[in-house]
Amino acid sequence: MCHAPEAGIRAESFSIKLDLRLEGAGSEQAKAASYGFEIGRDPAHGAGPVVLREECQVELADGTAEGFVLAAGRLAVAPMKYGGEAGKWAAHGRRERRDRLFLPLLGLDSPLREVESALLGMRFYELDSTILRNIDDDTERHTSLGPRGEHLGHVLGALSEAFPETKDYLDGWIRAIIPQALGVDERREGEFSTVRARFWTGEPHLPFRSAVNRGATREGDPHVSIFQRQELSEGTVRAAGVLAALFQPGTFDGSIPLVAIEEPEMAIHPSNAAALFEAIEAASARTQVIVTTQSSDLLDDEYVKPEHLRMVEMVRGVTRIGELDEHTRRHLTERPDQIAVMHRQGHLRPADPDTGRP
Repeated sequence: MCHAPEAGIRAESFSIKLDLRLEGAGSEQAKAASYGFEIGRDPAHGAGPVVLREECQVELADGTAEGFVLAAGRLAVAPMKYGGEAGKWAAHGRRERRDRLFLPLLGLDSPLREVESALLGMRFYELDSTILRNIDDDTERHTSLGPRGEHLGHVLGALSEAFPETKDYLDGWIRAIIPQALGVDERREGEFSTVRARFWTGEPHLPFRSAVNRGATREGDPHVSIFQRQELSEGTVRAAGVLAALFQPGTFDGSIPLVAIEEPEMAIHPSNAAALFEAIEAASARTQVIVTTQSSDLLDDEYVKPEHLRMVEMVRGVTRIGELDEHTRRHLTERPDQIAVMHRQGHLRPADPDTGRP
């Protein structure tokens, strides 16, 4: 709405629609669901923003559907089960507060509440290396990584205590991404938490691999040195943050159905970006993963497929996001090694939704 005048139009609203697959607790089988809303200026008073339209639908196990449609402040289609304020509004067919979404106010017994739980469980990250290496003075223990990398030490500690095999797996990816690194761990300072890393200081290559294979990677083992938080490079703390986001406990129990990370390759050496993509690919077996990137190096890996990509382009002030056109997708399916090459050359663009061409 702010930037649309660049396209020669006046934007009165914007809308978002999501298609979901619900597989959380309480669902005997996966359910298809959709949720969307439109936010814009109040057409009656010119003020805003207000909710112009909101709709949600969930397919139930018996083949029926539960949902609602809210338009112009009135429930055009009301949910079958109500709770709290939702029931009062449904009874009167209208809402007094049009600056709030309806979905969060539904009763706990509504199947639509599963949609809200799925949305609230999503995690979005724009990691900050300063926050990642800071001393965390929150004395409450956390098992989820904060949006800027808060509680990294807590998450690493939780993995070590409750999921040691996963912590070892995470350290394996650290070794693949950061040269000579052995692992990143929580360090407790009284009630506070921070991070430190183990590095190999002996001969590289064969002795390093031999030590890893023997499990001689802990503090006190030969040629293992501890680096404190202030001594860690930008790449090390950012790699630890990305991996903690991908493999935090909630990605295993279904409470985090989606992890989105902005530019995960930042500060990672280009030659190791492919290993980072492979870690992302591995994590996607347990939770949905979305990353944004402008790096061709991240795409230079045998596991990258054309169907993984959604290209982004600014067209006359409007952001267009879409899949590759059919011709390019077919070519890259036959020659996946060309994905990074074509990206570097600026030849990967979203298909036009009307013509199917770039």
